[in-house]
Amino acid sequence: MQANTLQESTSAIRVSLDYHLKNHQLPLLGVSLLNTSELYDFYQLQGFTRLWDPLYRGQDPLQELLAYLQQVHWQGLLASDYHFQTLMERCQILTQELVAECDLLQTDAVLSLSKHLLSGKVDPNLIFEDTQVVKPAVDVSEQLTRALTQSSLSEYFKAIEPQSDGYQSLKEYLVLLTSEEAPAWPTLDVKPSIKPNMADPRVASIAERLVFWGDLSAEWDHHAPTNLVYEGDLIHAVESFQSRHGLKVDGVLGKNTISALNITPQQRIAQLAVNLERIRWHQQKHFNRLITVNIAGFELVAKENGEEALRMPVIVGQLNRQTPVFEDNVQYIVLNPTWVVPWELATKDKLPLIQENPQYLLDNQFSVYLQDQKVQDPTLIDWSQVTRSNFPYRLEQAPGSDNALGRVKFMFPNNYEVYLHDTPSKSLFNNDLRAFSSGCVRIQQPMDLLWWILRSNGLSDTDIENQLNKKHTNTVYLSRSVPIRLEYRTAYQGLNKTIQFRTDIYQRDTKLYQALQQPVASFLLR
Repeated sequence: MQANTLQESTSAIRVSLDYHLKNHQLPLLGVSLLNTSELYDFYQLQGFTRLWDPLYRGQDPLQELLAYLQQVHWQGLLASDYHFQTLMERCQILTQELVAECDLLQTDAVLSLSKHLLSGKVDPNLIFEDTQVVKPAVDVSEQLTRALTQSSLSEYFKAIEPQSDGYQSLKEYLVLLTSEEAPAWPTLDVKPSIKPNMADPRVASIAERLVFWGDLSAEWDHHAPTNLVYEGDLIHAVESFQSRHGLKVDGVLGKNTISALNITPQQRIAQLAVNLERIRWHQQKHFNRLITVNIAGFELVAKENGEEALRMPVIVGQLNRQTPVFEDNVQYIVLNPTWVVPWELATKDKLPLIQENPQYLLDNQFSVYLQDQKVQDPTLIDWSQVTRSNFPYRLEQAPGSDNALGRVKFMFPNNYEVYLHDTPSKSLFNNDLRAFSSGCVRIQQPMDLLWWILRSNGLSDTDIENQLNKKHTNTVYLSRSVPIRLEYRTAYQGLNKTIQFRTDIYQRDTKLYQALQQPVASFLLR
């Protein structure tokens, strides 16, 4: 009798899969599987037998799956992407005719969830321009075998979700925000600014929000001034808030600080969800050395064996010339570089300046080339007749203190023609929002990065000094290239374990959140 039941189950699983391959849904449940061909291959290897019989496991795998799915929003994911409703309503009390289809549905849910935890739900390359994220492939057979052989399905999921402090801290903060009751959150006027010792009716709401975010003690209410004066502990709380949001820490409630205070807890929940997804795109990749540039955070971090070696501010692309998101390898370093002005910049930025005053070229040490022949006196060109559509010249700026690339550039050849480089415009690093470049990344302490890279490439301090002392343009090729990732993170764990938020300068968060809220079967996610 038992053999007949097993045979019937085996036959039903194959019949259901064959039916789905033709009709794109299961015959009885009417639900579409998301991984049909992969399931067919895996079940075929298992002889089309039922995989999730609770009699052969310490705990009921369906109940474990349902329990995990009820909390999957803490990962920024949707339970509905994993057949939650159907599994709840149709598969908890099984009839004989649904045994096979519910087994398939559960395997499909486990596989989809495994993929999303291991490498993310969304393909960012489909929804963003200037983006090349290489998501790690998921070995379907390995993951399903691991899920089946591990004693507890819930432990399996916990083991494959990203274990980094950065991921877990964002997740814990998301759990906290979804469980906290937020106060009323009316939009506050961002002007005029509120300076220390000023009275302002907005102070009460600001204090309430600072208590909610943890920057101000909940006990503050007991000794708060009754006349809504901005002073004392409230100033320190604002400085804490400013620090966590990448704002100038001056204790002044100006436009940028009040704008950040106007962002609601629900908006922060969405921001946490999209940044958890961004971590999942990369979490399986491991490097001995890695340079990351957080575009939204205006920051470069260099790590060696997982430990931070360098951290410094950067300047990234302005809104109409955004720094792209991609990975590559720093292959060589150019000292005292010449700047060959890209055609787009030459015609858009430089041409109007030259037309206004041709002496601009000589004053800024630009040479002009026509068909690789240097023009001896570029001021004699009739620049008023030159247009974007008729610009046959190449502009090159000589090495020197005024060179736009500074003393050094770090090259990782790519289709976007972007790289890291020094800059003579050091004062721009004093700004909170540093989106000023034409796409390349300017770094504040380029020599620190140069020493870190060259020392790890086996150069002695004397060798490095000798290279730096050369006055002409000099290229140093690396024996071991250094991986570099240009990424976009608007929420992350800071140095002191606090959650840092940054302005969504390129407006990418909303688009990514909308994609995360779409059903996984959406064409955007295939």
